[in-house]
Amino acid sequence: MFQREKFVEFNENALAAGRVSGVDPIEQITKRCIRIVKNPEDAEVIACVLCRGYNFRKSGFGSFTVIVCDQCEKEYHVGCLKKHNMADLQVCTYMLFLELPKGKWFCCMDCERIFSALQKLLIRGEEKIPDSLLDVMKKKHEEKVPDTPTDFDVRWRVLSGKIASPETRLFLSKAVAIFHDCFDPIVDSATGRDFIPSMVYGRNIRGQDFAGMYCAVLTLNSRVVSAGIFRVFGQEIAELPLVATSSDNQGKGYFQVLFSCIERLLAFLNVKWLVLPAAHEAESIWTQKFGFERMPVEQLSNFRKTCWQMLTFTGTSMLQKMVPPCRIIDQLVVDVAMESS
Repeated sequence: MFQREKFVEFNENALAAGRVSGVDPIEQITKRCIRIVKNPEDAEVIACVLCRGYNFRKSGFGSFTVIVCDQCEKEYHVGCLKKHNMADLQVCTYMLFLELPKGKWFCCMDCERIFSALQKLLIRGEEKIPDSLLDVMKKKHEEKVPDTPTDFDVRWRVLSGKIASPETRLFLSKAVAIFHDCFDPIVDSATGRDFIPSMVYGRNIRGQDFAGMYCAVLTLNSRVVSAGIFRVFGQEIAELPLVATSSDNQGKGYFQVLFSCIERLLAFLNVKWLVLPAAHEAESIWTQKFGFERMPVEQLSNFRKTCWQMLTFTGTSMLQKMVPPCRIIDQLVVDVAMESS
């Protein structure tokens, strides 16, 4: 290995592979790996979750017109909604003259409640972290940086690119910077375009619909130190496709606090499962530290039949965790519950 490293600059194969003298080859290979989002064309396409049919009407408005729930993103034929006596049929009938629904449409009261609660969180802005969650972070901080004060101001908030305030844009740009610092680009296999900014800002790009994604950030003295992207597919399942902590703040317990906040939020929303794609080298951390387990192939297939937008990455395994019940009700949950009632 010493001889190979010594003469890297004279090795044509090494030069062609982009090797750099003096840099650990394994580390370099890891950094050069790029995760590729699976194309939606490769996934199983189910247009209507009621009839499992994929036939649809492209123009006009009729029985085979497909309406998508604005929260769980499930697709329904108008005719199937009428046949099963599902919600908002009067609205659907009225839409016969308008061709497409105006405003938000939800397939059930649960989806409407989840959407409303998330919108209220966006408006509320930052929230202080409960003391019960800060204890773990303070202990880790003291172990890593002894003899330093731990009376810092730690807060968290949920963000969306659809609320285009200067403050929101600033926090989202910081989240993008953290993800780019920790990950290589997540690219479209056809165009090579980086998906990370679109995921953070909740934008649609070339058949990939990220509009339902939210970005949760943890701030330390108003500075973003950890971020996570999540999406709630109704009460059944939520996904957490991307999480990261800034390189100078890793190992201090910040993400553990942010994850607890996200998990408590999902518990309040009565979400049953949280899933995420885990790189093989990080799988043990998720399973041993956060209580995840590998998702059975059959269950993944069932989830993808209704949540076909769920993200998977090349070289990762899908993990799942049942969201624990919300045992401790903090002030945030109390306030949102009162506003929703």
